[in-house]
Amino acid sequence: MKNNKLLILMLLSILLTASCKKYVERVNDDPNSFTDAPATLIVGQAQLAAAYLYESQPARFAGIFTDQFTGSDRQYITYDKYGVTTGDFDDVWTRIYQRGVAQAKLAMEKAESEGNTNLAGVSEIFYGFFIGEAAILFGDVPAVEAADNDILDPKYDSQSAAIDFAISKLDDALSKVSANNSYNSVFVSNNFNWKEIIHSLKARYYLAKKDYASALTEAQMGISNANGDLLIKHSNNTGAKNMYYQFGVEQRGGYMTVQGSGSNNGNGSTLKRWLTIGRPSGLNSPGDLQRDAVYFDGLDLNFNTGGYFAVDASFPIISYVETKLIEAEAAYHTSSDALTPFNEVRSYLEMKYNTPGGFPPSTSNGQQLLKEILEEKYISLIGNLQVFQDIRRTNNLIGVQVKGTGTSIIPQRFLYPDNEINANSNFPGLKDLYDKTEINM
Repeated sequence: MKNNKLLILMLLSILLTASCKKYVERVNDDPNSFTDAPATLIVGQAQLAAAYLYESQPARFAGIFTDQFTGSDRQYITYDKYGVTTGDFDDVWTRIYQRGVAQAKLAMEKAESEGNTNLAGVSEIFYGFFIGEAAILFGDVPAVEAADNDILDPKYDSQSAAIDFAISKLDDALSKVSANNSYNSVFVSNNFNWKEIIHSLKARYYLAKKDYASALTEAQMGISNANGDLLIKHSNNTGAKNMYYQFGVEQRGGYMTVQGSGSNNGNGSTLKRWLTIGRPSGLNSPGDLQRDAVYFDGLDLNFNTGGYFAVDASFPIISYVETKLIEAEAAYHTSSDALTPFNEVRSYLEMKYNTPGGFPPSTSNGQQLLKEILEEKYISLIGNLQVFQDIRRTNNLIGVQVKGTGTSIIPQRFLYPDNEINANSNFPGLKDLYDKTEINM
């Protein structure tokens, strides 16, 4: 009898356990969280992450570090003096890897399994893009093992190896995409085509590595006209507004201006002064005054209708102007014709800002021409991450103001974030803000 009671208790225990498991086994599932989605939606998420990278906190840091902008209020005053911590880059890393690399790679794999070669290629463009941008900003980063579901702690590749991996993804994408602008819901539907975008991105990454011959070749096959820019589209609708506008008007008004720092307080940032007072190279550019009126509203960013940072203003991921200036610099370094692509940019600027004679062609050569090319890129690529890379790559040849206390150089990298320091056993160790990365030694 005793044994029968014990058997009954054991059976009841098993039944209760099974019953409880049945009722709670999915209690933590979010009914609003999708477990699957079409590749077209997934690649859209990666493209949104690219928009964040180029218009949000990473771009603001880069613009402040290179004195295009001034940190003017609250913690941005500290940022203006390069006072950043590892925790400031948590969201940047998360956006690049979890919302960028992982989503782009997943979209690529899903598109391949569905037999959609073109979509797989578009997704792979962004796979390579995020790895390339991460390497330029941080140095050594996970590349080959990034977003591998079977690897919890991806190893770090050297900065140059990571950039090579990014270029290999772009090469692979080139064999898949067609020359159209399909799968571009986040971007302006102009005349851009993915093949030219790939060549321009490859030119960007070869330039970063100082492989000027390859950069020249790729730039010459890159974006061929100003209507082929890869532009993030914006409107006045909630969720679609220009992110510079959202920050400067709706979220943190007055935090970031161009008023200038230190002895230049009230006289303008380096970019502001060059537009209004003149360029250090002496290149005659009266059209810069018109450009200043588009970029800035006094000592504030121009958020007004028609302004560069207006609510509906599109913003470039990569552009014709960047491509031609890469071509010009790469041509200079390879003893090729640098003046022609440089003056093509000057002609385009006259048209863009409606200033006949505002950007006369240059007749310079040697180091003078190089400075003019780099100055033009610094001015033209306002708010763009590549300005941060150019200043580091060239050891600040054009002489933007250094604002930090106790340093003679601008920051040389983004800091590895806390969430990576604490989570990845392959983390390579802390780096100082002023430690040069491998490709900029």
